[in-house]
Amino acid sequence: MSGWFTSIGVLFGWLSGLFLLYDRYAKGRPTASFAVKDKKGCIRITNIGDYDIAVIHARVKPEVYFLTEDMEPRTLLEGAAGQRPTFMLKLREDKELFIAPLYKNSIRRDLEDQKVTFRIS
Repeated sequence: MSGWFTSIGVLFGWLSGLFLLYDRYAKGRPTASFAVKDKKGCIRITNIGDYDIAVIHARVKPEVYFLTEDMEPRTLLEGAAGQRPTFMLKLREDKELFIAPLYKNSIRRDLEDQKVTFRIS
């Protein structure tokens, strides 16, 4: 019976240690979510941490969309040419990046069903 209690104690010790590692790793990390602003889809990045963060890379795989800070013609042209937004977020601040389609030979690349991943670092 004593061995059984020891095994249960070891199991709970490992589980609480793994939870502690996950909690320390994930605590304060920014979050990203899908949102709609001005009837356009966007990715909202929220800094939930206690420090300022720098967003230095925003990428979409496969490249059927690109992310842009606004829908101004100049910004859209820069985004379509491959320039990615970079910015700073203060603590408890959020920012929306609009999702804009890419074109190839005047045809939108997103016309076929496919999985799309947005990666922000």
